[in-house]
Amino acid sequence: MARSNPARPTLLRALNDRSVLELLISSGPCSRADLSRLTGLSKPTIAEVIGRLEESALVRGAGETAGRPGPNGRLYDVAANQPVGAAVSVTAGSARCEVVDIRGRVIGTAASPRSALPRSAAQATKSLLGSACASGRVLVSAVTDVVIGLPGSYDPESDRVRYLDRLPEWTIEHLATSIATALHHHSSVTIDNDVNLALVAERSAAPTRPVVMSLLWLGAGVGLATDMDGSLYRGVSGGAGEIGYIPLTLAAPGRSRTTVVEFQDVVGGAAVARLAREHGISGRRAADAVARAAAASDPGSAAFLDELAHRIALGLTIIVAVLDPGVVVLGGDIGRAGGEALASRTSKALRSSGRLSSAVTPSIVTGDPALAGARDVATSLIVERLLNGADSVSAMANATRSTSPHHQPAREALR
Repeated sequence: MARSNPARPTLLRALNDRSVLELLISSGPCSRADLSRLTGLSKPTIAEVIGRLEESALVRGAGETAGRPGPNGRLYDVAANQPVGAAVSVTAGSARCEVVDIRGRVIGTAASPRSALPRSAAQATKSLLGSACASGRVLVSAVTDVVIGLPGSYDPESDRVRYLDRLPEWTIEHLATSIATALHHHSSVTIDNDVNLALVAERSAAPTRPVVMSLLWLGAGVGLATDMDGSLYRGVSGGAGEIGYIPLTLAAPGRSRTTVVEFQDVVGGAAVARLAREHGISGRRAADAVARAAAASDPGSAAFLDELAHRIALGLTIIVAVLDPGVVVLGGDIGRAGGEALASRTSKALRSSGRLSSAVTPSIVTGDPALAGARDVATSLIVERLLNGADSVSAMANATRSTSPHHQPAREALR
C-alpha cells in the first residue's frame, strides 16, 4: 500500500505562521490564548510562532487584555510598518485614488478632474498617488501595490489598453511599466478593466452568490465581466466581455425588413437617452431618465422600462447560452439606476426570449464600483505580500535550526 510522506517541519511552520498572521489581519489584536483557541495550535507552538514573527518585525505587542477573568495577557497585532496598497479609478472625466492598509481600510484619498492632471498616464498616476498619500500621511515609498481600473481591455502581453478612444494617453504600449518607472519602482502596478473590478466588488459584497456570475455593465458603453468560482475570465488578450460589438438583427418599426445593429447601438447610453425621449421621459443623462422611470408608476415609464428590458434581454440570450451564469448583475450607471424595476423586467424578458435563462439582479455596490474592486484587489495583494514574508521567516528559521546539533523540529500542524 502506498503511504503518503509526512508533512515536512518547514511546511508545518510555514502553515502555522501564515495561519496566525491571517488571523491577526482578519481579527485584530489577539492574545496567545486567543490564537491557540482559534487556530487549534498548542500554546507552546503559538509562542514559537509569535517569537518568529516578532523577531522579523511582522508582529508587535499591542497592549494587554482587560475585563477578563484572571491575569491580563499580552495582545499581539500585525506590525504598524506594513506595506500599503493603492486603488485608482480613471474615467473620461476624472480620476480617483484611495490608499488602503493591510485590512482594507482607506487611509488616504485624492480625486481630480482629468483635465487637471498631467497628460502622461504615468505622471497622472504619480500625481494622484502623491496627493492620496499626503492626505493619509503615508510615504509613497510605502505603497507596494497599485491597482488601476480603466474603461478598456488590458492586454498583459503588450502591456497596453485597447478600446479606450476617450483616454488616448492611457493606450500607450508598456503602460504598467511606464507607471512603475515613474514611481521609481516602489510599486508593482496592476491594470484591469473597470467592469472586471466592479464584479470583484460585487463578489465581495455578496460572497454567497452562485459560482458563476456575470456583471452586465450598462452605461455610456456596454461591457461584461464573468467570475468563474473566484477567477475572472479575461480571454487570451484581455478582450473577453466586449459585448457591445455583438451583432443583433432587429425588425424595423412598421416594416417587414430587418436591420443589423450592434448591442451597443440599442442599450448604450445614447440609445437609452433616445428611447427615453420617445416615451416622454426627460433626464440630463440616460441614467437620470432611467432612475426617474424606475421611481414612477405611469404607463409611459412602464413602457420605457419594458422596451429597455427587452433590448437588454436580446444580448443576454447570447451571453446566457454561452456562459450559463447563475446570476447576471445589472451594473453601470444605467443598470444601477434601473434597480429592481429594470432587473425584474429584464429577467421576465429573458425567460420569454429563449430556452435558457438566468437570475437577473441589480448591483448592490455603492459609490464607484471599479474603485471598490481595485481596493479589494490592492488589499489582497498586500496581504499576500505580508504572508509571503511569513513564509520567508519560516524558511530562515528552518535553515537556522538545521545547523544546530540540538535542533528538534516542531511537528504540530494546524488542525
